[in-house]
Amino acid sequence: MSIEPDHRLTRRRLLRQGALGSAFLAAGPLLGSAPARAAVARASTAITKGGTLTFARSVAPTQLDPANSIIAGDVYTLDKIFEPLFITSPAGELTPWLAESYTQSSDHLTWTFNLRPGVKFSDGSALDAADVVFSLKREAANVDGPLGFLDSAIKTVKASGSNQVVIKLAEPWAPFLSDISVFANAIIPANFGGRSEKAFFAKPVGTGPFVLDGFTPDSNLTLLPNPHYWQPGKPYVDRVQFNYVADDNQRVLQIQSGAADIIDAVPPANVASLKGVSGVTVELFPAWEVDLLVLNEALPYFADRHVRRAITHAINREALVSATSFGTAKPGGSFFPPSLQYYDPNTPVLSYSLAAAKAELAQSKYPNGFATKLLISGGVEKWSEFAQIIQQSLAPLNIKVTIDSLDHAAFESTFQAYNYDMFIDYAINDISDPDEMASFEVDYKGSGVKSYWSSYNNPAAIALVHEAQKEFDSAKRADLYAQIQAIVSADAPYVPLDYPPYIYATGAKVHGFAVNPGGAYRLENVWLS
Repeated sequence: MSIEPDHRLTRRRLLRQGALGSAFLAAGPLLGSAPARAAVARASTAITKGGTLTFARSVAPTQLDPANSIIAGDVYTLDKIFEPLFITSPAGELTPWLAESYTQSSDHLTWTFNLRPGVKFSDGSALDAADVVFSLKREAANVDGPLGFLDSAIKTVKASGSNQVVIKLAEPWAPFLSDISVFANAIIPANFGGRSEKAFFAKPVGTGPFVLDGFTPDSNLTLLPNPHYWQPGKPYVDRVQFNYVADDNQRVLQIQSGAADIIDAVPPANVASLKGVSGVTVELFPAWEVDLLVLNEALPYFADRHVRRAITHAINREALVSATSFGTAKPGGSFFPPSLQYYDPNTPVLSYSLAAAKAELAQSKYPNGFATKLLISGGVEKWSEFAQIIQQSLAPLNIKVTIDSLDHAAFESTFQAYNYDMFIDYAINDISDPDEMASFEVDYKGSGVKSYWSSYNNPAAIALVHEAQKEFDSAKRADLYAQIQAIVSADAPYVPLDYPPYIYATGAKVHGFAVNPGGAYRLENVWLS
């Protein structure tokens, strides 16, 4: 999962595990979303190679080790250099990548992956099964890492010859194929190619379309084409320049002036005006993302279920979205976003009702209200707007909210130390299966972060999460996730505020750019006219 603008949740979606069985999965991405189809259509004309792609980003990379990445700037850099066995396509489909095919045993415990032939690392050395074994073992052993829990089902990883990897699981694990597609499971050379870990990541070697040219942590980064990339003729551009531009207005000015070819995190308020700028295209990509108001159940008043339900009823999410998103987002309901597999549109949501809010509070231990604090990252304008609306919404309940705005680094360290009352952040599913979001936000012990730092602990919901992890029948999994969504909605450990899209703007010369629902954008298909 990830966190805004730097801290990304674990992510998943359209893979129907029950339908896969032990089937052979053929290579080739499946493009189905409107933005993905548009990207393909724009790239269908004659491709021109060369040029520098200048990308102004709201986040900056801090380091380049996939096993230690959950910061958005890191995540959105790593997949240009490193690649996993599977990836998620722009349409949200799980797609064979460094693995050409796989089989699984009838008991779902043994998974055999056949590596794509002819793949080389950027130093010219051939990809070998030993590299996969080293990489997956390294991440599986990274139990304290941000996404190490995704590999918790792995029992053993062994090479079977130079081109085949056999993975045995400790138990049947339906999300497994999606788990190994996460960026943290990217493949690197065995034993860091004979270098120390520090030396390797200072000048990393991967199978991705690009290689590192220059890097200033927390700032800018430059990539050059990988001369040994396994997709012939790709990447198309000669250079990618990532520039860290934290200020929203500056990024907008750069796309308008042509100083940037692509910008991310376009403010919703600027979408309409940018659409009117000649030579600029604004695209809204579906996201496995939810903005959340998280309540700290370690505190007595938020441990009270009636208080949490009262707060949820008191926030008019339709009005909140209308006031802040300029038509780009949808009001929150389930903690699963609508684009995520097994989202249940029939989840019994605690809808806006001030009368219901007052009735719930009257049943609590705090019928006369209380004073509390709302922690936000001062660098996110939308959250500042959310905070003011929430402050006003809770006033009729005599819940007095003080807004505590910190710089982003301090914001993250504060809520991750559980030193907060309420905070606003976003949750993103990084991969195609919803187990990541369910585990991260519901499994108190399994996630390692006490249910998204909320301290929410419902044994019935946790048991359902564990049951869904072992269920390979798609219809049965759908029912289990529907039950989970209903329980979480009723318990209200956090308030799903809205479902925002990813909003990007590109210049007229950019073709083939697309973003998958987990937020990743691979650039090997991008070309400049």
